[in-house]
Amino acid sequence: MPHYIQDLVPLFKELGVTEYESKVYLSLLRHHPASAYTISQNSDVPHSRVYDVTRRLIKRGFVASTGTKPEMFSPLSPKELIEKIRKEYHYYTSELERKIEEIEFHSDFDPVWNNTSPGDVLQMTMDTIRKAEKTVYLGIWSEELETLKESLHEAHTRGVEIFLLIYGLAEIDFGHVYHHSTENLPMYHDMGRSIDCVVDSKWCITGRFGRMHPCRVVWTKNKGLVQAIESYIRHDLYLAEINKDMDGEIEKRYGHNLHKLREKFLG
Repeated sequence: MPHYIQDLVPLFKELGVTEYESKVYLSLLRHHPASAYTISQNSDVPHSRVYDVTRRLIKRGFVASTGTKPEMFSPLSPKELIEKIRKEYHYYTSELERKIEEIEFHSDFDPVWNNTSPGDVLQMTMDTIRKAEKTVYLGIWSEELETLKESLHEAHTRGVEIFLLIYGLAEIDFGHVYHHSTENLPMYHDMGRSIDCVVDSKWCITGRFGRMHPCRVVWTKNKGLVQAIESYIRHDLYLAEINKDMDGEIEKRYGHNLHKLREKFLG
């Protein structure tokens, strides 16, 4: 079997074209017009199946036939085939969307998806931020902020309200920005830098990028977890605002990064 058939048949199958259909079509691209006998010889499709397969291809508009003794078959050009498949999928997905929305659906669960690749986590966060319509709450370290700046700025220009808690010294000139010192954060040494992101109170991304331990980040629409993480970010923002207004009095009393409180409750 030619290598191009081995490469293309799996792709055709993913698009709903059977193995025999794709082999017949590909054989016709190389030799056409062709009889059923010639197609069988060039495609490794049994002669007894060729007529059945070609009838399905004709019905879909991928192949045309002429004559009767013998009947000869010719393929649609590759460019036209791709366009036809693209239009078919657009039509069927549009119809599916229209009809399936008529069904009243209420999810009885919201799965939590795990991600162990830092690069995938950042891409997932950018994609989620690009869907934002109202608010983005984000706790992020300076090192990862650079990757997310463009998607955050795009959201800001659309009128989305951005609340940022930055761990580190990075600066950003839009949104509501607060800084969190990175000192006295013991989990960082084992678990790595963290990310907490809530978009429109609907989507949540939270976890750590990994250091001594592997990356562990989850994405979910689970309302309980979304609300918990949004509340967590908000409370850190409250503390940052209060500390600023009290001119460092909280730090004097409870230590830098509240380390006296951390020792009390974390041991």
